[in-house]
Amino acid sequence: MTRTTSPSSKLPKWGIIVGILLVILAIGTACQPSETEEPTEAIAEEATTPPTDVPPTPLPDQSAMIADWESGAHGNTYDLGKGPNTYCSRCHSPQNWDPESKPGPPPTCITCKFPTDDEVRITPFMDFVEEADWVGITCATCHQVDENEIASEQLAWLNVFTGKYEEVNTPNELCTKCHLTSSGIMVTGGSGVTHEIYLGGSAHKNWAGTKSTERRPEYCSECHNPHSVARPQCEDCHSEVLESDTHIKGKNAFHTDVTCMACHDAEGYDVGPHPDEAMGGIWVLLETTMGRGGPSTDVVISHSPQWQVVCDRCHFEENPWELEVLTADGEVPEPEENGGS
Repeated sequence: MTRTTSPSSKLPKWGIIVGILLVILAIGTACQPSETEEPTEAIAEEATTPPTDVPPTPLPDQSAMIADWESGAHGNTYDLGKGPNTYCSRCHSPQNWDPESKPGPPPTCITCKFPTDDEVRITPFMDFVEEADWVGITCATCHQVDENEIASEQLAWLNVFTGKYEEVNTPNELCTKCHLTSSGIMVTGGSGVTHEIYLGGSAHKNWAGTKSTERRPEYCSECHNPHSVARPQCEDCHSEVLESDTHIKGKNAFHTDVTCMACHDAEGYDVGPHPDEAMGGIWVLLETTMGRGGPSTDVVISHSPQWQVVCDRCHFEENPWELEVLTADGEVPEPEENGGS
């Protein structure tokens, strides 16, 4: 029987050993990372991976905004008559808020100076905050700020309970963190405030789009300067009204001391001369409420304008201002016949 031999069997033993060593060396070299390719791969990865800790975009020059804030309602919220305590500060000065504070029983339900008081009433259920310790509503309440107190462009709400910022999507969502109605909820002990502002009325809502296709005001910041909270006058947007001879049924000259909302309010507030004589008797919206110090009549601002106006809202029979009696349409009512219905 003939024995078959493989080609390798003809090689010397030392040749086989050298071949095995070469194979092992080739495999080891292939498994090692390339020193020249490593930086290239790292650079490519760094270029394609988005950064994870990008700070908010700062606003360039904030001096004008700070000046607006200092001149507005949010620039100084310390008022002895409006809750200088660790409970009302939940909105008036969030960083002074104490979650353990709560209203107590009357007559000293909160730490505050009522209109009839000479001194501040102090309740054991919340602490009084000195003006020097009052933080107020600052940039950090509505924006994230950096170590240099520079505010970011994005809106955010500082939740002082958690110590973290919460994302907000619209200006209204931010405003209603404080301008809300909190009466009747458990954390207030069933009491609270009614600070919610309703944007309504047929005029600005433009129901069914009958007047114009132009976009109507929707966000608080479309009418209010977001920092000074200053609001425009009606004529700032409706300048043509001042030049119209047919406005107020042609009786413009008789209504120069009447504000627009005194006629166009849809909330149903009372109307009358401003209670402050220094205002020159201009007619405004009024509301009489029973407060901590008794009944009081205050000027209110309606956020619900309507197109329709009823003249007998003021020109009703036996009105206290001795105005001419008119119908809802502004006409002089016809005298009733003797024995008429």
